[in-house]
Amino acid sequence: MKSRVIFVLCVLSLVSSAFAGVQEFSKGKLFLTPQFAYYSYAPNLGLSVEYAVTDNIGIGGSCMFAFWSDEFLDVKVSQSLITPSVDAYYHFTDIQAEKFDLFAGLSIGYSIFSWSWDIGDTTWSDAGSSGIYLSPVLGARYYISKKLALCLKSHYSALGSWTGIGGEFGLTFLLSK
Repeated sequence: MKSRVIFVLCVLSLVSSAFAGVQEFSKGKLFLTPQFAYYSYAPNLGLSVEYAVTDNIGIGGSCMFAFWSDEFLDVKVSQSLITPSVDAYYHFTDIQAEKFDLFAGLSIGYSIFSWSWDIGDTTWSDAGSSGIYLSPVLGARYYISKKLALCLKSHYSALGSWTGIGGEFGLTFLLSK
């Protein structure tokens, strides 16, 4: 079910390219997006920032945090994943439609994974499968007002230990003119 929803979101992002807007993304604007994400392994919370270098290109970064645990018999397993990234996006501003901003890009980051097993009085922990990752991104923003937008992104982590499909939903704040 989860993969169907993500697939539909990806298709909608691609199809909605006819709705991209010129006014919504332009050089010099700064965007801040607190976001919730679900990837194939766990829910995440995080923050992304983007600066419009040109009328079509934005660069920025994001950091997502995931923490989860499970308990089976006398064994408690706790895991965490922190994923900072550098992001670059191309915004499709040539087709004009109000309130929409469609973009595609690439995230390059580092997955910082750690785990801990508690068995009775003994604890084992390790850094696990941390490493570099590469993720193509499709996204869209829908502006509720001039300085506030709903943001939807779909990721496909193509390289690294934490590969898979995921989606992000956030609220974007325009911090500059």
